[in-house]
Amino acid sequence: MGKTDKMKRFDYYFVLIFLALFYFLAPSAKAQGTFTALSCSQSDVNAVINGPKHTAVNGDTIQVPAGSCTWASGITVPSGVGITIIGSGTPNSTPDTFGASSSCTATSITINAAVKAFTMSPRFGNSTSRISCMEIQPGGTTGIAFVVNGTCAAGGCPNLRVDNLTLPTSWGSVQNNSLNNSGGFTAVGNMFGVLDHNSISSTSAHGNQFVQLGHGNLFGVGQFGDNSWAVPENYGSANFLFMENNAFTEIGTTENESGLIDRGGGRVVIRFNHFNSMDNNTQMMSWHGTESNGRYRGTRAFELYQNIYNCTGNCDTTAAGRSGTGLIWGNTITVSGGYNTAFKFNTFRVQGSTGGWGACDGSSVVDSNDGTIYFSGTVASWNGSAKTLTVSGSPGWTTNQWTLAGGAYSLHDVTQNTGVEIFSSGSNTLVLNIGGGPGAFTTPNGGDSIHILRKSACIDQGIGRGAGVLFSGSATPTTSANQVLSPMYVWLNRFNKAPNFDANTGVSSNSLFTTRNREYYAENLNQGIQSNTTSPFNGATTIGMGHGTLVDRPTTCTQGVGYWATDQGSWNQEASGEQGQLYICTATNTWTLNYTPFTYPHPLISGNTSTSGNSPNPPTALQATVQ
Repeated sequence: MGKTDKMKRFDYYFVLIFLALFYFLAPSAKAQGTFTALSCSQSDVNAVINGPKHTAVNGDTIQVPAGSCTWASGITVPSGVGITIIGSGTPNSTPDTFGASSSCTATSITINAAVKAFTMSPRFGNSTSRISCMEIQPGGTTGIAFVVNGTCAAGGCPNLRVDNLTLPTSWGSVQNNSLNNSGGFTAVGNMFGVLDHNSISSTSAHGNQFVQLGHGNLFGVGQFGDNSWAVPENYGSANFLFMENNAFTEIGTTENESGLIDRGGGRVVIRFNHFNSMDNNTQMMSWHGTESNGRYRGTRAFELYQNIYNCTGNCDTTAAGRSGTGLIWGNTITVSGGYNTAFKFNTFRVQGSTGGWGACDGSSVVDSNDGTIYFSGTVASWNGSAKTLTVSGSPGWTTNQWTLAGGAYSLHDVTQNTGVEIFSSGSNTLVLNIGGGPGAFTTPNGGDSIHILRKSACIDQGIGRGAGVLFSGSATPTTSANQVLSPMYVWLNRFNKAPNFDANTGVSSNSLFTTRNREYYAENLNQGIQSNTTSPFNGATTIGMGHGTLVDRPTTCTQGVGYWATDQGSWNQEASGEQGQLYICTATNTWTLNYTPFTYPHPLISGNTSTSGNSPNPPTALQATVQ
């Protein structure tokens, strides 16, 4: 054998030895897998999430065994990763089941007061975060079942699935004030995805909500919800937090006041849920607007459809919001007692300066105003019980000169820098549109300098405004948002009785500015299906909305009106599920397809994780059980 052959053999053996040493000495790669805790105790579950048994990595599944355990502290998942935490049982996942599987109460966790059971902070692009198949109970008057606050990027926000949780009626005593979660049982910020097949029960004493929601840093831009208010609604997309196939008992779904998440600008779809034993303090949805929480913006956009709502007592309203715009359709609403309003959308800045934004009375720079001072004078007297202000002198106004439907004039108290809409007027008197809620008008004093002004729109108002200027910084903005008109559409809802206020459509507002066929388009209450191209909806603004087959859609239309074509679309994957698509009249006699609902059931329920541009999850073939 020659010298060259010996050298080649030496090189060959050297490489083999080097590779063997590299295999044994190099740190092992952390591949995701399934890891089962020894018990449901906090220490055992934490041991397979934060060590020493295993430190969770992106894509892991953590299985929690059956049992009843009390936790004195919660679990924080390592930052940035998405993992599944699942209890013992067989979860519900079909569109014909509502609420959690009864088998999923086999894993029962009771948390002590002031404990957050699970805290997650996933990043966009990583695996779907999931909490599934267990019962969580509070052990006191504070506590939170989970807090998930994601980090978004230009491509989207991380995905979340929460399913088959049972939160029993013991949560009715929880207020969460000490945890800065304002009556919410959970908090979710900067996440897309779905909360499905959960059973959530409460008592109406506190008007609690399932989720405190925000999208303060939508697509990784800005804070306070500013970017959510700078981009279009994108109805029918995956870029919302969905709630579907849940069973709610005496509890609402949403609020936006939590200090635990990146709040502001929330986007939510509430569909195919059952709401049981609801009453005055509980609605299908509700939230504060850009007026109560300082710099934080109100909820931005919503879809509310195909829910069954049953109010067993008196019912103030079935859905409410103080900001944003959306679509409300196909809900079945049954009320046993008194019934005030169906869909209530208030803008409390029309009746006073609040939240640092100033009154929406034609004077605040963040609103859209026409810039005209229609009257300038002083206050002679104020009658609080009659809500009537008398001006000095004799201006000689005609009756209701300052009452303008859809373009409400406002009194601006220059001296006190506040204002309120004018409800009616006499020759020298103004009756003011003062109601409940934050920002009540400051009592005027004799001699106060006043102006009569008129707004064109309020920033982030109760309904009807869409994308505008992208604000930045933590200070209250000092320029107009310049938001586009983006009406709400309401159709195909079914009521067993008419509400006391606005029995035509069920839509109500505290602001005289909110106008049908501008801020919202709605069918008449319990309007029938289209029988031909002219009845009951003829394409004009006499009504503003209709529904039926595409062939019966009106042949002529006024810009802005809508029509729901019941025989179009294939988004509903339920075997016998209804379909439909929304057409909007975008110009005279021009119908344009505007909205197709997002795939139902949500793709995350069937394991599809690429719904909003996220990278698909890595394979999960590895299995490990910690002994």
